[in-house]
Amino acid sequence: MSHFNKRNDRTNRIRKTDDIENPIDEIVRLFTYYLGRQYNKDYYYTTQDENNCDLPTVWINGQKITSLVDYMVGNAIKMFENIEPSVKSTGKAAVNKKTELLDLAMLKFEVPELFLAMGDIGMEINPLGDAEQKFEIPEDLYRYMEYDYKEKSEMIAIKMAEDILYRNDFMNKYKQAFLYTLLGGYCGLKNRIENGKQYFDVVLPQNLIIDRAHDDDFLSQARFVGEVNWLSTMDVIERYQEYLTTEEIEEIKKITSNNLYQLLDLTTHPYATSWAFTFNNVPTLAVVEGYWVGMKDLRYEKTNDKFGNTHYAKMRKSKNGNYWTKTVYKAILIGNKYVVEAGECTNIVRDSNNPGDVFMPLQVFMPNMVMGENRSVVSRLHQHQDRIDYITNEITKMMNRAKGKVYLINRQKLGTSTAKDVISDFERMGIHITDGSATGEDFVAGQDARMVEVVDMTLDPNVNLLINLRQEEERLMEEIVNIPKVALGQQSGYVGAKTQAGTIAQSNLGTTYLYQGFIRFIEKHLQFSLNQYKISLMDEPETEIPVVGKRGKEWLKTIKDFQFEELNVHIKVKDFIDDAGRERIIAQAQAAMQNQMIDMIDYLKIEQARSYTELINELEYTLNKKKRDAEKQQQMQMLLAQAQQQQQAQQQQQMLATKEDNANYRKELDVSAKTGMPPQQMEQMPPEMEQQGGMPLEM
Repeated sequence: MSHFNKRNDRTNRIRKTDDIENPIDEIVRLFTYYLGRQYNKDYYYTTQDENNCDLPTVWINGQKITSLVDYMVGNAIKMFENIEPSVKSTGKAAVNKKTELLDLAMLKFEVPELFLAMGDIGMEINPLGDAEQKFEIPEDLYRYMEYDYKEKSEMIAIKMAEDILYRNDFMNKYKQAFLYTLLGGYCGLKNRIENGKQYFDVVLPQNLIIDRAHDDDFLSQARFVGEVNWLSTMDVIERYQEYLTTEEIEEIKKITSNNLYQLLDLTTHPYATSWAFTFNNVPTLAVVEGYWVGMKDLRYEKTNDKFGNTHYAKMRKSKNGNYWTKTVYKAILIGNKYVVEAGECTNIVRDSNNPGDVFMPLQVFMPNMVMGENRSVVSRLHQHQDRIDYITNEITKMMNRAKGKVYLINRQKLGTSTAKDVISDFERMGIHITDGSATGEDFVAGQDARMVEVVDMTLDPNVNLLINLRQEEERLMEEIVNIPKVALGQQSGYVGAKTQAGTIAQSNLGTTYLYQGFIRFIEKHLQFSLNQYKISLMDEPETEIPVVGKRGKEWLKTIKDFQFEELNVHIKVKDFIDDAGRERIIAQAQAAMQNQMIDMIDYLKIEQARSYTELINELEYTLNKKKRDAEKQQQMQMLLAQAQQQQQAQQQQQMLATKEDNANYRKELDVSAKTGMPPQQMEQMPPEMEQQGGMPLEM
């Protein structure tokens, strides 16, 4: 808690401490710029006169920062929508198994005659299953093992990672964390295991306690980290009643706004107002949840047996051992008086490269950390926003003073006529009445003075200079975050497509460190969450293991190596389609639709695609479907042609049969004419008689 709301000593030596704003006060002030409620402390003097009276001009806070931040958050949302986690096991058993499978599969390319001989006798070896049929050259095998092959542990880990993301509504939480990073300069994600499931929450930058001793964007070498929250006494009892004693609960119930500091022993504490205060007559206490790296005695000792062999065994006696390791401790301090949940953390995740190091359950991202500090995007923009607001206020003053051409009438020149009604008309017309005595002296009759004077009070043309200054400040703000008007689509003139695309590409380079760093932060956070989730599952009974399914439960129950495997998570951002790419694709799709290569449904699918991967999958599916439909149609045409050929053959056979029948009938008529027998009787004659002309044998 002593490190909360304090700057690093290295920066305090550069300037006087009084000149530097407290970190938390600065973060809260920067948040107000996004809300459009900033306090114009640098230019407040321009809103009052010398007598401290407010001028009639209304100060309006600009929201240029809001539009720039929203644009950057929009780009980040596109990345979050297209992130795809992949998991690789770095455990010794998994790596060895992959190597053995690769060596065994390579034998088919090195000694193919061996496998041919084995196939002749009915033996077949396929270490990679059906996938081996796709390998034509060794490069295909290497690419498959590198990108497509997954161990059982890796497939289960991917399911677990997806479960962590979707259960925690990762889109909303990552977007919120990125917004906090833009506004406050850093953010945190706190992980916890609850009811056998993994959860994480976003921590506001003004609530974080961080170790600034080492410059590292991810605080990998931090020795401590913490979160500060302010809870009412009733919330404290409700949240921590199972950890507080009965006496402590009764004491907290007695806390009021009058005895707040006395019961908490904060009357002489230098940070009394930080630990407790009253809000709406409700006592509120500071609750600090802290994590720190400490040492732990493994309680092992080295012994030698009678044969001189060395053994390491668990110590039985209550004495300190010689082997220690790092671990993570946790404690919650309430109102600087009550300590709960103190002790060693559970489900500790260790560094796979150095198992002696441990990771904190509260992950922090502080981009571009230098000398223990960094600058948020808004901190680099807010001074320009103040100048824009000041210039806008000056323009408003000049507009209020502009009255056009004003007529001044000398009432002494009106004579003895009553001019009350005339004066009323003049006031409605914007004409001012004066007695002609600018110096306060009495009017002398006959003095040379005109009845009507014209005063030019039109808008000062110098207002254009102020408008140019405001535009210059806006340009500087856009350059700071590398978002020109061309990228925002707010350019005043026509810009060619190639120039616009090139400008956007160049502008993205200035903010690449922020986007790339945040994706790396997501990788580290998801890797910690996955390993923490894995460690917690090892202690769960078989029936309580979620996500992985029945077969996964059996595998986890049988294979004990999974609990020792270190899972490295990699986040791949899919190649989402930007605005320039979408315009090119739509133009090509329109041409394809005009040439009847695609239909209207395909065109709408192309418009809705968010990434090139999704677009390729849709087009491949559509083309394969059309190919299958074409093959079916071709088969139908072939069947139809065969049917037509068969029909023609049948017709020809029928024609031949009819022709033959006709010939036989004519023959019968001839025989009938010779014998004098009708054709019907000829048909009933025996064949041998018919062959003899239909005459009986004895004749």
